[in-house]
Amino acid sequence: MDLENLFRDILKNYSAYEPGEQPEEDGWIKLHTNENAFPPIPEVIKDIKDAIQEGDLIRKYPDSLGLEVRKAILNQLLRDKDTLTNRNTVFIGNGSDEILDVIFKVFINSGDEVVMFYPTYGLYKVIATLYDAKISEIKLNEDFTPPESIFNQKGKLMLINSPNNPNGKSFNNDVILKICNTFSGIVVVDEAYAEFSDYTCLSLLKKVNNLIVIRSFSKGFSLASLRIGYALADATIIKEMNNVKLPYNTNIIGQIAALSSIKHRVKIYEQNKKIVEERKILTEKLENFNGISVEPSDANFIFVKFDDKSTTLKFLWDLKDLKILVKHFSKPGLYNYLRITIGTKEENERFFKAFSDIAAKYL
Repeated sequence: MDLENLFRDILKNYSAYEPGEQPEEDGWIKLHTNENAFPPIPEVIKDIKDAIQEGDLIRKYPDSLGLEVRKAILNQLLRDKDTLTNRNTVFIGNGSDEILDVIFKVFINSGDEVVMFYPTYGLYKVIATLYDAKISEIKLNEDFTPPESIFNQKGKLMLINSPNNPNGKSFNNDVILKICNTFSGIVVVDEAYAEFSDYTCLSLLKKVNNLIVIRSFSKGFSLASLRIGYALADATIIKEMNNVKLPYNTNIIGQIAALSSIKHRVKIYEQNKKIVEERKILTEKLENFNGISVEPSDANFIFVKFDDKSTTLKFLWDLKDLKILVKHFSKPGLYNYLRITIGTKEENERFFKAFSDIAAKYL
């Protein structure tokens, strides 16, 4: 039997999302996957260990709808935000990626149009392809702001990453609100890096009903491997998302880690301030080199532009030879850029020393 003939037709021209390289040996500095520079704080680790030692918690199925997490998000995590307050407006998912998949399950039929910016988070295009959607990519301006044409777009879904990956800048709320008011479908704003930014569009949820805001515990709360995130939207949307998701989509350890992170959020926020400060320091240092510039960032990474394309690749490979990984995008308009995740102070100092030595050869 030729098994490939049984695969879905869409997979014949499908390119899977490629996660960042994960070296197994010690000594590497990973500044290419936008993970939080710090592990979960000790209080969260303790709560995770206590949960694992509680045999009944592991033996039983978790709460399918994550009720306690939803309540904690509204009553604690977002209580100082001007946003929705009904627990029926919160969805708990297995990371932002699953939440995106559930949104597509709810809204996208084969051939429906999905609008996204270019450049942006690569998974958007991958998921849209899997659902056989018609993809419309709107190229951002040179300064990574949206063009005026965005207000004339038609479609079923529009996906906005804010702060945007790979450049790191947030979108203006006035722009997002105007998009919601002019777009005929659902607007999804992915705020995966919100904990490193002063901007959020959560307040817009009280003004329009075609907006979904996604957030994650992966980046700001250092829980990337436990895969837990949440979305806020009109209760009608959330109800349908819960109808189509898999029954037990988030595990109990992830839920407990999220609850603990919310409880100890002040200490976590203080830890994240170190990343924001390091972002500022590293940006200022890199700006002193001739032949490069750094895009303004609201995330836990920076986007560095090299005047010469070939120089970009020299830095990429020479850094890798020194066991430092950064991200390069072999895509139109992005060849001259490297995306660099902000590490710990020690990691950033090692990176900058290596960068300076390489710059002495090529800049």
